[in-house]
Amino acid sequence: MADLTRSGYLASAISIAWTSGQALDSAVDDEYTDLSDEIDNSTNKYLMADIEVVLASAAFTGTDSAIEIFLVPSVDGTNYPNWTGNGTTAEQENLNYFVGMVITSGATEAQRMVLRSVELPNGKYKLAFRNRGGVALAASGNSASLRPHSVAA
Repeated sequence: MADLTRSGYLASAISIAWTSGQALDSAVDDEYTDLSDEIDNSTNKYLMADIEVVLASAAFTGTDSAIEIFLVPSVDGTNYPNWTGNGTTAEQENLNYFVGMVITSGATEAQRMVLRSVELPNGKYKLAFRNRGGVALAASGNSASLRPHSVAA
């Protein structure tokens, strides 16, 4: 029986983009982003990815200060389940897609955080985020990306 180990990164970082709608830039406290542009994993079938969030400088409180990350899959490759973005009220339908959060420091400075080993679906999906930083995010300089990895025999 072969021993399984983690593979190295299998691709360059994939930038998370929004063609339209609310992205990370200018997201107010508690605001959900809209869904990102679609990412297609149906050919590569990567098992996992590390998701990196980079935030421009803001006065993060450090108390319960985080960015929540959501992954919304398309089971049939075309349609996506309900998602409510660009708002600050708690949206129950969004909670099904929560995959983790990255914690900000309590400093007024740029932040770089990574959520490790998020399981990826074998098809198409979109990502979304919720600003729980206690402050509005900067109008520019905020980004997210992912690096896929897997296991090797």
